[in-house]
Amino acid sequence: MAKTKIATTADVSTDKVLKTNANGQSVLVAKVGDKYCAIANKCPHLGLPMAKGKFENGVVTCPFHGSKFEICTGKNVEWVDSVVGIPLPGIAKKMMAMGKVPTDVASFAVTQEGADLFIDA
Repeated sequence: MAKTKIATTADVSTDKVLKTNANGQSVLVAKVGDKYCAIANKCPHLGLPMAKGKFENGVVTCPFHGSKFEICTGKNVEWVDSVVGIPLPGIAKKMMAMGKVPTDVASFAVTQEGADLFIDA
């Protein structure tokens, strides 16, 4: 893995994720409190991008199936609970999950040097 610049502090805000690239991999970066955090822009459910998902309280929601992930840890906090924002009842959630079990998304430690933000990717 190589240290890769992903953004500057001026690029990143606390109210939305920033989609960027690191060595050909799509990454989401955001500021949570006074900490910069990054995860892969690839939902582990079907591998779809999460950049256009809702972001609040340090959690990004996959816009396709509603899975939610902490941006600072990649931890899954909700697994497949909607389809394009429409909530699903219990049995439909299981069907939409297609037998896949809740899975965390890859996360990256963000380091800051001056105004530049880096990850190892």
